[in-house]
Amino acid sequence: MFGFLIGLLGVYLMFGGRGCNSLTPGMLKLNDLAQHTKLHYSDTATCQMKCQQIDTAEVKEAFTYGKVDSKKSQDFHVKHPLYNFTGQTRNGRNLNVICMEMDTITRVIYVHDMAKKDTCKCH
Repeated sequence: MFGFLIGLLGVYLMFGGRGCNSLTPGMLKLNDLAQHTKLHYSDTATCQMKCQQIDTAEVKEAFTYGKVDSKKSQDFHVKHPLYNFTGQTRNGRNLNVICMEMDTITRVIYVHDMAKKDTCKCH
């Protein structure tokens, strides 16, 4: 029992209050994209954001609290990987975002509030 408690203390000291969500590779990658690259928005994404009243700060929050859907994303090992993820904002909105990593730029291609029906005419 004493060894188990020492182990728990060691894990806490190593990882602190970060929790398990910061340990998944997809979440680490999204956080890295949001922090170390510039976000550029396609015309379609800008139109969708305007139509659904989503601002850029909420999209950045979705990157921070996002989970990559590996089945809908392209391989992470290609030159310009495509990430499809859902992320929650502080306001409780669940956003579906599709973006492409391009060296020092992350191009946001699609943004959708999952609680709303997509009635925007953005193509």
